[in-house]
Amino acid sequence: MNTEQKLSYSSKSLEETDRLGEAIAHNLATPILIELVGDLGGGKTALVKSIAKGLGITQTVTSPTFNIHRSYKSPEGVVLEHFDLYRLNDDEIVQSELNDALADSDSVVCVEWAQHFTKHTSANRLVINCHYISENERLYEISAFGNKAQQMLKEIDK
Repeated sequence: MNTEQKLSYSSKSLEETDRLGEAIAHNLATPILIELVGDLGGGKTALVKSIAKGLGITQTVTSPTFNIHRSYKSPEGVVLEHFDLYRLNDDEIVQSELNDALADSDSVVCVEWAQHFTKHTSANRLVINCHYISENERLYEISAFGNKAQQMLKEIDK
């Protein structure tokens, strides 16, 4: 039986968020979908930046709120596809682009405001609920769906 697995991570600084993002990056099994949901200011973009850092991406990672999508390539060839659906009411506008990104065997697809993303195109995914606790503290609750994502979560939790 394939059951959901969960992990909670409290971050009291950007350095602690970096450690979580780098742990995720170092244990990735591509392709993978990472859905980020939660509060405004909950640390979604900060976590994507940390994942990019862990992948060795040196480009400046910014929120694609107005562009909806940005793409970054790591030195090892992993492609970080960063979507922000905040300004969308549904995912139909970008569904084809999301499907294409997930079809790439070297992709990590991070979707901010994924609650707008109703057509999950990947059985293997991490869902990260990002909670604003205080100015310096965030709580990340990570759920893993699918065997590959669950194995990743076990490695991250070590």
